[in-house]
Amino acid sequence: MKTVIIIGSGIAGLMAAHHLADECNVIIFTKSSYKDSNSARAQGGIAAAVASNDHPRNHFHDTMQAGKGVNDKGLVEMMTKEAVGLIHELEDAGVAFEKMEGEYALGQEGAHQHHRILFANNDQTGDAIMMALWNQVKNRVKVYERVSVTALNVNGKEVTGVQTPNGVWAADAVILATGGVGQLYAFNSNARTATGEGMYLAYCAGAVLKDMEYIQFHPTILKSPQAVLISEAVRGEGGQLINSQGERVLRHYPKMDLEGRDVVAAVLHEALLNGEQIYLDVRMIKRFSERFPFIDRACKEEGFDPMEEPLPVMPGAHFICGGVEVDKHGKTAVERLYAIGEVACSGVHGSNRLASNSLLEAVYFAKKCATDILSNVEQKKHGYGSEQQSSQAHALPSRQALQQRMMSHVGIKRTTKCLVEMKAWLESYRQFPTLQRIPLEEKAMFELATMITNAAIEREESRGTHRRDDFPNESSSWENQSIAFQHGMMSICKRGG
Repeated sequence: MKTVIIIGSGIAGLMAAHHLADECNVIIFTKSSYKDSNSARAQGGIAAAVASNDHPRNHFHDTMQAGKGVNDKGLVEMMTKEAVGLIHELEDAGVAFEKMEGEYALGQEGAHQHHRILFANNDQTGDAIMMALWNQVKNRVKVYERVSVTALNVNGKEVTGVQTPNGVWAADAVILATGGVGQLYAFNSNARTATGEGMYLAYCAGAVLKDMEYIQFHPTILKSPQAVLISEAVRGEGGQLINSQGERVLRHYPKMDLEGRDVVAAVLHEALLNGEQIYLDVRMIKRFSERFPFIDRACKEEGFDPMEEPLPVMPGAHFICGGVEVDKHGKTAVERLYAIGEVACSGVHGSNRLASNSLLEAVYFAKKCATDILSNVEQKKHGYGSEQQSSQAHALPSRQALQQRMMSHVGIKRTTKCLVEMKAWLESYRQFPTLQRIPLEEKAMFELATMITNAAIEREESRGTHRRDDFPNESSSWENQSIAFQHGMMSICKRGG
């Protein structure tokens, strides 16, 4: 029987485990509790063209439009076409999507031309899907909670297993499902586990990281110590972004509050820079506490009653569209190593992810990845290979300093001056070698911040989530170019190649 190690216990990892568990020995490592992930925080839902007046080609069009045309067209077409079937598979696994009079209750979110957001447990869709999948796999796989993978073992050009504090674990295939990098930024919507070391592990093993400059900021995060994410679905139900004078901030835009996330975040950021205060007014939404009970409760715990006053909000880091380069099966450049979910860069999101496509991407590639492993990965006599070593240890900035700098210098609005200053600041730390043991999380965050900064400097245009104040327009010369990192080198390559 093949042994498959999955790193991460969000929706992508659990869905892959569900597909593999009957025919493989599946082992899941997660550095915290299995519940602690960005997946569990997903509120709005999952996108699929299930309505009678909708069609996968409409979903395809909206995804391409949001991504500014630099998505992988073929993969977007396949993913949107198979979305409805994946919804039924999730229902078979125990997910109870909300219905009204026998029909799916569908939400509306930014840049979608139709109501196509399915949700479960009101505003806790991610948690509902996770718990259904967890109940499917918990007795069929081995799960090690609070165990970090510290390195991938590689023999030649293929992964042979993983290293943990408990020892070496051999595998016929390894799946990275470790999520994103939101904790690189001081203000973010992400779980505390989203520090990017899955990407860094893959990079150290020889995989390619690409499109790292595309960081999506969610427009509506409550300005409070707990930084409560307020789902785009709230604006889909009628919530309005206003300033201190009660004027709608996006009143001059065709879709108003339902423009794409890149547009809304940029507009709010500009208003905040100009000294305005931004609020989300939800008082017109009937039965708000019933439709969005988690958000309602979380806001009240932070001292804000959504029905009594507009909620102070600002954009925060939410999702990275780049990551570990993978093909249509989730395969990386390293044999027997796969990446699925936010850690991966499949190309389906282009330069800006369409709302509620992240959970769809997770379940879609989990299935493709599992199918490829079952069909094409041969069981091997296990050899442990060697642990991949990172570069010479050097001093690192504090996490707080790094997060603040990323927010101010490599955030929503970027300039050559700020980016070059950030690059010099990061490079200055490499001048001071250290014999101290550097935790993987901290090293990963530093190296990924460096890649994001360098890619942002290199891409001299504005596209989707990457906005350069000194290069404010899209450039046709950059349309088919991706920025990639491998073996310590940055290169510009043809998109999709």
